[in-house]
Amino acid sequence: MFNLLLALMVGILIGWNFNAFYSALNTPKIINNDINISQSIPIDPSGKSIEKEKIKIADTEKTLTIEATPEVKTPPKTSQTDTFYTLLNQNLFSDAMALYLDANQKNLSLYRVSLEEYFQKKSLSSPEDAIREMLEYIELEPEHRNTQLQLIETYKNLEQYKKAINLLTELIETTTHIDNDKLNSNLLSSSQSYIELLKNSKNFQELSNFLEERIEHGLHLPFYIYALAEHHVTMQKFAPAIKLLKELEFDDEYGEKAKNLLLEIEKAQAQEQEYVHKLPLIKKGEHYTIEVMVDNTPLTLLLDTGATLTMINEDKLSSLTMINDHITLKTAGGEIPAQIQEAQSFNVGDIELQNFQVTTSAYKQEKADGLLGMNFFKEFKFKIDQEESVLYLSERKTL
Repeated sequence: MFNLLLALMVGILIGWNFNAFYSALNTPKIINNDINISQSIPIDPSGKSIEKEKIKIADTEKTLTIEATPEVKTPPKTSQTDTFYTLLNQNLFSDAMALYLDANQKNLSLYRVSLEEYFQKKSLSSPEDAIREMLEYIELEPEHRNTQLQLIETYKNLEQYKKAINLLTELIETTTHIDNDKLNSNLLSSSQSYIELLKNSKNFQELSNFLEERIEHGLHLPFYIYALAEHHVTMQKFAPAIKLLKELEFDDEYGEKAKNLLLEIEKAQAQEQEYVHKLPLIKKGEHYTIEVMVDNTPLTLLLDTGATLTMINEDKLSSLTMINDHITLKTAGGEIPAQIQEAQSFNVGDIELQNFQVTTSAYKQEKADGLLGMNFFKEFKFKIDQEESVLYLSERKTL
């Protein structure tokens, strides 16, 4: 019994000592409700109050207050597409092209849209610069069709039709698009405009060269063959015109036109045979001169079908027969005194007129010794070929 009590007392003593030892090792934990972890969190620069967020701590069932990070809106950066468009508007085309070369596929599609708008505006404000820049761009993008079409229209607006025609021809021959009909129509209309431009400027040699080049090229042959035949007819070169028109007699579009033009050539040739005399003229400015002999004195006279009488500077002639020594001539510079005299012989080419009356005065003509007037022309049926500088004459038939 004593031993049992002794063991119990020893156990109590040991247990108390163990509890004291354990309490000494485990100090009580203290949770500070004022913990602030906001030092690492950005503060809203606008100064607005920060929204707070409550978080539960599972092991302590305490509540901590944490300052939540606000949504910061930074200014948007300038995109590359905006930079590209800005460079174009500042006429920094080369810099824009440098950006274009480094662009990804997505940006390239946007750049192309900007370039089309830019070229369209530039073609109106500064077409020569636009052409230069479009050519530079086409070197980078030879397949970019819209730019090529814009370049063609710019050429046409500047009446540089031959360049437009060459580019249209290249497009037609190197593409297989269904809408090539539009390109062909554009080619023909551009060619017609160029032909009219050369006609109006009287650049007949260039017109002939252009048409021959197009025929040699082989595209739209009937159109160019007929145009060249028409040109030959205008120049009264009937033999080459007939040869060309014979090639078109059975063409679906130009066959009927060719037959009608052949009939016109026949009529012109018949009329030409009526003119016995073919006299060369010399063009001086807008006028034509012809060499004549008056009583064996060589003179140069301006053709003037508006003058009633042939007039000669009196200093050039001294031995004519006087008919009337006191008449008045009305000229652009006013009235001047003159005389009517008679030449024994008046020769123009192989034509000789006898007892031919002329007026003489001190009035001098530029680049000539006088005027060949209607008292000469009324003796003949005449035609003046201004292109060939030829005077056609035949004696009038008397009944």
